Amino acid sequence: MKAYLTVGEMGRMFGLNVQTLHYYDKIGLFCPQLRNPETGRRRYKFDQVYQLATIRYLRKLGYPLEDVRVYLNSRSPVHTMDLLRERSAALRAQWQELMRIDEAILRKLQFMEEKQEHIFWEGVRRVPFPERRYIPIGSEEILYMKDSFYFYPTIAFYEENLKYFGAYVVGPDMGGEEEELPEESQATLPIPKGDYLVAFHKGSYDEIPQHIAQMRRENADLNLSPLTVTFNIIDQFVENKVDNYITELQIQILEP
Repeated sequence: MKAYLTVGEMGRMFGLNVQTLHYYDKIGLFCPQLRNPETGRRRYKFDQVYQLATIRYLRKLGYPLEDVRVYLNSRSPVHTMDLLRERSAALRAQWQELMRIDEAILRKLQFMEEKQEHIFWEGVRRVPFPERRYIPIGSEEILYMKDSFYFYPTIAFYEENLKYFGAYVVGPDMGGEEEELPEESQATLPIPKGDYLVAFHKGSYDEIPQHIAQMRRENADLNLSPLTVTFNIIDQFVENKVDNYITELQIQILEP
C-alpha cells in the first residue's frame, strides 16, 4: 500500500469529491500530512484514512461538522458511548416527528379521497352521519400556532356571529379508528350524529356565511341547528387559487 495518497486518491477511497476534502482542510477538520510549498499539492499519510473514516462515520450518523470536530478532539470509549446514546435518542425523536408528518400526509390523502366522489354535488342533500369527533382549537387568532391545524383536516364552526375552529379526528365515517392525539389536546369533542343538510362551497372562505344563509333560507321549513360545521377539503395547503377552494357545509336537522 502506498505510504501517501493524493487528494484524488483519498477522495475515491471514500466516495468524496476533491472540493469536500479541500473544505475539510480549509476549516482545519482534516488536513493533509504534507503540502508542497510551491505547488500547494496535498499528500495524506495512509494512516490518516482512519481519521477520515471516523469523520465519514459521524457524518453518516447525521452529526454536523462542528460536533464532529469536538468528537475528534475528545473521543474515548466512555465518551463515544455517551455520544452514541445521545445521537440514538435524537434520531428516535426525529423519526417520531417524521412519522407524525407521514401520518398527516396520509390523513390528508384519506380525507380528500373520501370526499372526492361527493364534491361535484350541486345543491343541497340530506345526509346521515354517525358521531364524529374533533380537537377544539378556538379562534383564528390562535389557529396558526396549533400543531393540530397542520396535522388534521380543518373544521370551522359558524354560529350566529361566532366563528371558531377545530381539527377533525379520523372517525368511523372515514373508515378508520380514533388515533393518538397531539399533546396539546387533552380531550376531543363530539359532532352529534344525525341527519345534516350538506352542500359544497367553491371559492373564498369570505363567501361561506352568505352560502350558509342561503341554505337556511331555502330550508326554512326544517328545524335546523344554529351551528354550521364546515370541513376544508381543497384548501390553501393543496390549491393556490382561492376561487378553487372547496368546503363542505353541514347543518344538522333537529327533531321537530
